[in-house]
Amino acid sequence: MRTTFVVVNYNGEKYIERCMESILSQTCKKFRILVVDNASTDKSVQIIRNIADRSSKVEVIRNDENVGFAKAVNQALELIDSSLIALVNNDVFLDNKWLEEMVKSARNDLRAGIFASKIYFLNGLINSTGHAIYRGLAVMERGFFERDLGQYDETCYVAGACAAAALYRRKLFEDIGFFDEDYFMYNEDVDLSLRAILRGWNIRYIPTAIAYHVHSASTGFLSDFSVYYNSRNWVWSVLKNVPTSVLVREFPFFIARNLTSIIFFCSSGRFSVLRSKIDALRSIEKCLNKRRKIQERKRFDRLDEYVEGFGWKSLLNVVSLRG
Repeated sequence: MRTTFVVVNYNGEKYIERCMESILSQTCKKFRILVVDNASTDKSVQIIRNIADRSSKVEVIRNDENVGFAKAVNQALELIDSSLIALVNNDVFLDNKWLEEMVKSARNDLRAGIFASKIYFLNGLINSTGHAIYRGLAVMERGFFERDLGQYDETCYVAGACAAAALYRRKLFEDIGFFDEDYFMYNEDVDLSLRAILRGWNIRYIPTAIAYHVHSASTGFLSDFSVYYNSRNWVWSVLKNVPTSVLVREFPFFIARNLTSIIFFCSSGRFSVLRSKIDALRSIEKCLNKRRKIQERKRFDRLDEYVEGFGWKSLLNVVSLRG
């Protein structure tokens, strides 16, 4: 099974070389790398070109402007004919057996269309072991900022995959469509995962596919930029995808989570959260039109089976990061 790695780059000179070398060092060699550069102004473009000169596996697309993560990935998807597609952020470093473990799982589980990694922060704490959905339809990374004590060492189905390091079947994109370009960046992996579940695809977590993530190296962790796009796009993901029965049941908690996040981020001086909610509502008509099409095509509507508690531990871990 041949794989195409897609790496979207924007001013990633600090980490892009290490990222690319970790891909080129994979034990499974049946792959190519397609880098989409979003009009970087730093030295990362030259670094990528130097790597491409040394390896025939690397191809580069340069955009004239920053079109965002979602559109950049979609540009690559239009050019790819391999059966498997791996998305890797430019601030992610893969264990050398990452692809080998992913391909093995893809061969063994044909109903899974997305495969999630075990992703660590550089300090050794967990970044993601796939997505979990909590009451109020909050979608969070499983294990976020937890110490790895073996609690996530078993493969299982999850509610989504962090696109910082994830594997996808091309057939999945042919079935559900590409990433939503209105998102620009952040939460587009949540939206895609929810659409996949509604179409009957499974998402499998692979604990032996290990990656390390700097996290938001290009935009800043919990910056105004990331708060805005994460907050706006989460609202869209819920309103587009969650089946009506589940949405009605969870709606009071959904409103409460939105109000809580507004208070939390405003108290930190990140008032971009207010603009995110306003802009999400301004686009409500377009969002509901997308919802109608998604709901008409769904094969699975028991999303409540994925909702598990309130996620207090994950929430407290996020609160502890406020600075």
